[in-house]
Amino acid sequence: MKNHAQEMIVRRDAVIARLLDMARGDERIAALWLQGSLAEGAEDPYSDIDAYLAVDDTAFDAVYAERETLLGKLFRPFAWCDAPVPGIAAVHALAENGVKLDLFYETESALDKQKRPAVKVLFDRRSVESRLRTGWEPPVPAIAQILATIIRMTRQGATWPLRLLHRGQWSTLAMVELDLINAQVAQLMAVQADAGNFYKSSFSLYRLLNAEQQAEIDRLTHRALFAVAHRDATALKEVHLEVYDALVREGRSACAALGAPYPLKDADERDLRALLEREWGG
Repeated sequence: MKNHAQEMIVRRDAVIARLLDMARGDERIAALWLQGSLAEGAEDPYSDIDAYLAVDDTAFDAVYAERETLLGKLFRPFAWCDAPVPGIAAVHALAENGVKLDLFYETESALDKQKRPAVKVLFDRRSVESRLRTGWEPPVPAIAQILATIIRMTRQGATWPLRLLHRGQWSTLAMVELDLINAQVAQLMAVQADAGNFYKSSFSLYRLLNAEQQAEIDRLTHRALFAVAHRDATALKEVHLEVYDALVREGRSACAALGAPYPLKDADERDLRALLEREWGG
C-alpha cells in the first residue's frame, strides 16, 4: 500500500531541492532559508514550505518581477497569488503535486530589521546568516487585547445560531457550529500553551493541542455533526450549550495564561446562556 505521508515528504523535499538549485545559480540571490514549522522542527508530512530569499538590493525589483517564471521552473503551479498583506513581497503557490509553497523576498540590506522565531539556512552566498536574528517573542499584551475583542465579538454573535435554527438554515448553522469548536475553542486552548499560537493558521490549531484538548475538540465536533446531520434541534441545543461553556472556560484560562483580565461579566455570561437555552426550542 502506498505511504502517502512519505510520498508528500519526498515531493516537498524535491521542491526545496529545486529552489536551492535556483538560488545557487542566481548571483542576485544572497541567501535562502526556511522559517515556520520546517525551521522549528515541528513539521509533519503535510506542512507547507515557508521559504525566504535574500536578494541584492539593486536587483530586488527585477528578481521579484520574475516570480512567475521562477515558480514555473520549480513546478507547474495550479494556482498562485501575491501576498495579500501590504508591504510583504511574497508569492503563495500550490504545486501540481500538492505541495504548498510560500516564498518570501527580502532585500539583503534589511535582513536584521526584524526578529524571527526560527531559521534554517539552506544557502548563504554572502555570509548573511549572522544577520538573521532569531528570538522573536509574541507580543502578549497585544494578543490579549485582540483576544478580548474576539471573545466580546463571539458573544455578540451568540444568538446567530438561534436565528439560523429558526430560519431553517441548517447548512449555515453547521458551518457556524464547527467554526466555534475548531477555530474559536481550539484557538483559546492553543494560546494557553504558547501565546505565539495565536498567529497559527486555524488549519494547524488541532496539532498544537494536547491529547486531552484534542479529545474534547473531537467529541464536540462529533456531537455537532451528528445533530446537524439528523436535523435534531434538541441534540444540537445540548451540544451548543456545551460549546458555549467551553468558550467561557477556555476563554478564562486563555486570559489567565496571558495575564489579562477576562473581558465579560459573570452575570452577562450566565444570562446569555439562559437566553440560548430558553429560546432554542426543539
